Amino acid sequence: MICINSLNESTKVINSRANKKTPVVWRRRQGLVTGVTFTTYERPSLADNKQLVQEDGSKDTFNLGKLILSIAAAFTHNPRSAQYDSLWLAQSIEDRLSMDNATLTPKVIATTTHTVLKRFDELAAIQYAAKHHLISSIKRRGRPSIT
Repeated sequence: MICINSLNESTKVINSRANKKTPVVWRRRQGLVTGVTFTTYERPSLADNKQLVQEDGSKDTFNLGKLILSIAAAFTHNPRSAQYDSLWLAQSIEDRLSMDNATLTPKVIATTTHTVLKRFDELAAIQYAAKHHLISSIKRRGRPSIT
């Protein structure tokens, strides 16, 4: 790890704790040259840990950038959320997917993203569901059915 003050690669871990609910590790580090203490939050990258299995059976890597853009596209009604909240929402979705033992498919990513968006912004969740074909039919006027 690089020291944030001296940009020297010599640091030592003073304290480390794993989070119980999310796959994040909190570490207190100290630069060996400057002696300055700083905190890092480390989380696993889903692209390094799981393969994305496409519908045709081919394997690909998970792309957080694509997820951020698809979430931002669902916030057409709120450009500020598209700009500022898309990254944090995508990272929380990535955390959920990394803790899930199911095979990583585009459908699993879409349903998990829809679930998270539903708790954050209902309109964005509906727009996301419509774009990713999660809406099957309209039962009553103005109320889409999510499957």
